[in-house]
Amino acid sequence: MKTLNLWMLGCCSVLLFTQCSKQDNEELLSRKENRLAVSSTSELACNCQESSTKLTGTDADAWAKKFAPLLKFDRAAPDYPTSVEDVWAATNPASIVCGGKLILVNNTPPRSLIFPTYYEVQVHPTDANRIFVDYWWIYKRQENCIGSTGGHDYDLEHVVVQFNRSTQTAISVTYFQHAGWYTKKAQNVTSNGAIEVYVGKIAHGSYHFRNTISFIGYACSYWGDYRNPNGTKDEAVTGNNLSQMSCDITQFNFSGGWGEPGAGPLYRDRAYWNYTACKGTDGALGSVDGCSQSDYSNTSLIGSL
Repeated sequence: MKTLNLWMLGCCSVLLFTQCSKQDNEELLSRKENRLAVSSTSELACNCQESSTKLTGTDADAWAKKFAPLLKFDRAAPDYPTSVEDVWAATNPASIVCGGKLILVNNTPPRSLIFPTYYEVQVHPTDANRIFVDYWWIYKRQENCIGSTGGHDYDLEHVVVQFNRSTQTAISVTYFQHAGWYTKKAQNVTSNGAIEVYVGKIAHGSYHFRNTISFIGYACSYWGDYRNPNGTKDEAVTGNNLSQMSCDITQFNFSGGWGEPGAGPLYRDRAYWNYTACKGTDGALGSVDGCSQSDYSNTSLIGSL
């Protein structure tokens, strides 16, 4: 009996040692895989090019803060912008390769009104008095506007503020939404010293006015995204959390597609002075209709307003 007990004790010890060793090996392998994943993303070196007209330093930072917009979200917004680090953490590491396409693996919606606003400051190449500040917000996902229509993983949104360097006054604000945009005179969209941006409830597009019209299917139209904030509790003062975009930052260095929205901010055409003041004349129920709300026509260039 004593021999049997000793034999059973020995077997249990061997089994326990085997299981512990297996667990230890799995933990070591997991740690190794995590280190490799972090290494592969942190050392990402795609063909990212900084703008030749980019401005950095204390002046650029101060200007970005001075003209940072006030975001107004719908009172029932299902999500808010988040950080690029949060987006990367929710992305399959194997998809983070130069020229690849990001694959979202965690679509839990961010629910905090505390988030970074990313920016880039540029000077007009032939008019040093015209400065452009490009403000970007990053979302993990855009939900469907009706049924299974309109949604996609990842969403990148922005507005561009142009100001006069000498007078330090804003000239224009260009709002981007869906596949179009429009430009307003800065004084027409400024309240209490802050440029106002109403954020679409579902598609996150940027607008200068609210929308409380709602009926089936309208949310999928160009102007139909609900925008009905309920006071300051639905607002975000973006100047309190600014972060400058740079090719030195892995997420902005990434040259592939952010899901369906396509290229990241630093891989898009950022010569805003050459943009027409608006894009789209398809009508309110058309696919692109930015010009119907623009203070300037589509024959005017933003850099000459």
